[in-house]
Amino acid sequence: MERGPLQFDGWTVDRVSGEMSRNGHMTRLPQQPLRILIELTDRAGEVVTREQLVKALWPQGVVDFDNGLNVAVRKLRVALDDVGDTPRYVETLPRVGYRFIGKLGAPAPHAAIESTPASSVRGMWLLLGLAGVALVACIGIFWFGERGAGGPPHIPSARAQELYVEGMHERSRRDTDATALALAKLEEAIKEDPEYAEAWAGYSRTLSSAVVRQLTTPAEGLPKARAAAERALTLDPGVADAHVTLLHIHMDFDKDFAAATRDIEKARQLGLNTASFWHYSAMWHAQQGRVEEGLADMRRARALEPMTLLLSSNYALILFNARRYDEVIELLAPIIEANPGFDTGRSVLARALTATGRFDQALAQLQARKDVGAWQGDLGVLYAKMGRREDALREIARLDTLQSRGFGESYEIATIRATLGELDPACESLARALTDRSFLVNWMRLDPRMDPLRGRKCFTDVEKKLYGD
Repeated sequence: MERGPLQFDGWTVDRVSGEMSRNGHMTRLPQQPLRILIELTDRAGEVVTREQLVKALWPQGVVDFDNGLNVAVRKLRVALDDVGDTPRYVETLPRVGYRFIGKLGAPAPHAAIESTPASSVRGMWLLLGLAGVALVACIGIFWFGERGAGGPPHIPSARAQELYVEGMHERSRRDTDATALALAKLEEAIKEDPEYAEAWAGYSRTLSSAVVRQLTTPAEGLPKARAAAERALTLDPGVADAHVTLLHIHMDFDKDFAAATRDIEKARQLGLNTASFWHYSAMWHAQQGRVEEGLADMRRARALEPMTLLLSSNYALILFNARRYDEVIELLAPIIEANPGFDTGRSVLARALTATGRFDQALAQLQARKDVGAWQGDLGVLYAKMGRREDALREIARLDTLQSRGFGESYEIATIRATLGELDPACESLARALTDRSFLVNWMRLDPRMDPLRGRKCFTDVEKKLYGD
């Protein structure tokens, strides 16, 4: 027996075609989000695990089903306008799955108004009241503007939303480098709808990430990232990704911890509760030496997005800088085995293996990487630890070349020099790291690789300038 369309909260969704309508507006839901909606509504109120959804969507299996499922759920939320902090239809249970929490069924028909003098009077007053509300609304829009105080939020076009979701999916991929495609999709979304704050914010985050991964230089990428984040906040002061991007830029590139602290305080005032916020809050704490606070915030981030690999590697990075090497290895080794393309994880794991004297294993991890990103100094440090001085010096020469192209490598050079025992040149490189936008210098307070310089005046001077205390 053929089942009828899905109906809930004014929505009507055809189970076969994906056509969906509400308040006279018709659109079409792609097949994967449609399949998820059917699975969830057929078990309304029950938890449907990620494994069940993966099996329903990809019975033959796919390589990158985790990202695929995340994107399909995101498309469903966008189509249902269910993207706020408090879900109305699709509830996420971190590490478990999803649950449909809406109320199924068609809306009850309006009762006919009794044809009596009293009901006629009530109907007249109702119509007058509605007319008054409409008049006030029109005056409000005229006076304050559509985006003004109390005005309705901007609703992006369906095409712009689709481009945004596709762009963020490409940004999150770990099976291949799709940064250029992600930026192209987000640029299209902005062109389609220049007032789409989330698209501007996503574009900003993707640009800043490209700088971290050394796909573009700080001089080229950061001004664009900063401008896009500021544009997003002009359109919507509450858009989370824009606040997070500015926090990231102030902390990791401007080396302005005072500005980053203001960003953190503003985000907390706004009540931001996103994985990206807790991620950077964790890094902000840890880089200043507050390890337990950093680990606690990173656990919150991982609970919100348990499948985001970067959160696991940066949780491990905090553990490494806290010298908890065995915990790093225990956490990352199985993740990398299951995700061989997780290059950031390989870098952090290699550091822990190096610190515990397992040099051959560390070398295997570093040589398996395809995307080195910001972790340019690790191979040189390992060579220095292994007594391969000439190889370590060749790594320094390679980093000098990168530096001449506009990438900040002074801190990475300092770590290699310090490991080689060349302390005066290491001090000189460390001092330059404050101004050349070396990405990882923020960890100097804890970084075990800085131990040969710890206690020297050059180290103390840079530490004071960086942290302002």
